[in-house]
Amino acid sequence: MNIVLATSDFYSKPAIVTIKSLLMNNTKERNLNIYYIENGLSDESKSNLLELVNQNSRSITFITMPEKLKTISGLMRTNVITYTYCFLQDILPKFVEKALLIEADTIVVQSLKELYNTNIEDYYLAAVDDLQSKFCKEKIGIKANSPYFNCGVLLMNLKKMREDNVTEGIIKIIKSGKAKFMYEVQDEMNFFYEGRVKILPPKYNFTTAICLFSYKNMLRYRWPSTCYTEEEFNEAKINPTIVHFTKNQIIQSRPWMKGCMHPYRDYYLNVMSHTCVANMNLWESDRKITNRIVNFIYSKVSKSLIAYLLGSVHAYFYPKYLYRYILK
Repeated sequence: MNIVLATSDFYSKPAIVTIKSLLMNNTKERNLNIYYIENGLSDESKSNLLELVNQNSRSITFITMPEKLKTISGLMRTNVITYTYCFLQDILPKFVEKALLIEADTIVVQSLKELYNTNIEDYYLAAVDDLQSKFCKEKIGIKANSPYFNCGVLLMNLKKMREDNVTEGIIKIIKSGKAKFMYEVQDEMNFFYEGRVKILPPKYNFTTAICLFSYKNMLRYRWPSTCYTEEEFNEAKINPTIVHFTKNQIIQSRPWMKGCMHPYRDYYLNVMSHTCVANMNLWESDRKITNRIVNFIYSKVSKSLIAYLLGSVHAYFYPKYLYRYILK
């Protein structure tokens, strides 16, 4: 089992908690190897990560982010480290033919064996549908009936990527800039891998939005043109494998920040209490006044109404009109 994380030094502390949860919930895995792609990781951070992994008799390999990625032009709001997601087939050793990328804003709640053993022989990667509207997909350049996957958890067939030389193609997409819209790297990967991705059930990437709404309200919130089933949705709510603390307009979802209201906050803090960052001060909240107003409305009015109102903005008005002002 090859697990990959990629962070700057800034996110190395949340990454420690992610790795701790991974190790806690996968004790039966005979071979579990962690590859940590870093950008400016301090000696202290590296030492802390090494100590954590060594205590659990596992291996960790540090790989410095390629310098050439720092020259990518036209970055909007993405940390350059995320561009490593596009090039893991080149960055990781050639003997690593399959790998599971998990972001540092996740926490592992169960064994990853079932997820890792998913057959992706005929696909470049497997991921969870992020539920975007046809209007959002139109702006990126993919079909309405093509799923738009979330990059927080990616099971990657590196062997097939190398055989088919996907690097050349994805570099062309990045340089062209034509697929940049909402989430940059995620947009570009969705554009390039359209039709070649296996869609996973949402329990493998349990995002914040799933916590907040019922299935029907989720459809009102996102207007998705592709979607998983209600059964899969409810299974994710009850029994997730990986919880992804995605940012959200409604609540402060990051458990390492002050004011977090995520239902897995206490689980996260409990795992954190068993690491070297147990006494870390919670970060100051980065929520804007508009987010606080939305949270107040969410707590006072019908969930169906707030889902519809936010959905109208996110799924329709933003891709049709508002992006011109927000992405300036």
